[in-house]
Amino acid sequence: MPWRCAASSASDFLERGLHHPLRLLPSGAGSALGAWLGRRVVPGLHPVATARARAALARLRPDLDTEAALAEAWANIAASFAEMPRILRFWEEGRVAVAGEAHLLAAHRQGRPVICAGLHTANPEVLGLTLARLGARPVGIAVRQPTAFRERVITDIRARGGGRMIPAGRDAMRPALSLLRGGSGETLLFWMDEHVGGAVRGPSLGRGALPRNGNMALAARLARLSGAAVVPGYVTRLPGQRARFLTTFLPPVAWPEREDRLGDAAAIDAVVDPVIRALLPQWLHLIAMPAEE
Repeated sequence: MPWRCAASSASDFLERGLHHPLRLLPSGAGSALGAWLGRRVVPGLHPVATARARAALARLRPDLDTEAALAEAWANIAASFAEMPRILRFWEEGRVAVAGEAHLLAAHRQGRPVICAGLHTANPEVLGLTLARLGARPVGIAVRQPTAFRERVITDIRARGGGRMIPAGRDAMRPALSLLRGGSGETLLFWMDEHVGGAVRGPSLGRGALPRNGNMALAARLARLSGAAVVPGYVTRLPGQRARFLTTFLPPVAWPEREDRLGDAAAIDAVVDPVIRALLPQWLHLIAMPAEE
């Protein structure tokens, strides 16, 4: 529809137009500007996504004030985009705290391959940045961004931040398995909350069984084949602070005794589903949740 195209064009214009000027602002100020736009401007450009997010919040977190949580969700999304021009400075500026890194580093010290089961919470690019700064060299299975401009920005951030990427798709599993078996000391960053073809396929969020070919099932299969530890990792945006984050790593996922694709995926889901529910206003895929689910 024409109004949707106009809204998309307006969002693209904001993203492109502000990217270079935001380099000149202090990190906290740029983040605050993005959050202000997210609360005041962006929801009106995306009424369908706003309706989806409102319905998902009411369904999954009835304990929250839905409208306040919705405002937080848009503020987080817009702040995340506004933070991209300066995100590589966050670590040196002391904007990222870390909890649970022992779970990640212990697996590396033991010589085990590691899959970081990532989630798109807060500003998810901070997760890759944290892995790199901890010496765990991330290699992400990456879906192409929706615009060429954003693809250039994200690719540049990940490369300059100390990571590299494997293009997502059917052919991604072979290089991913080679990496895990190769003893390079790199960490495979594999996102568990996948958004494919307009559908959010994980976590389950009370919607029944996970897909057999979803990222959780594929991550479990890679772990079974390589002996990798699957360490969930996610980022929280700290309340009341501009561009300050906590990156958390959880203990490795414990597998069922017998290998089963859906059972193994359910083991990952049992860990990450509660995290997404707890951080629902900071989950980037909230605005993509179909209202009827």
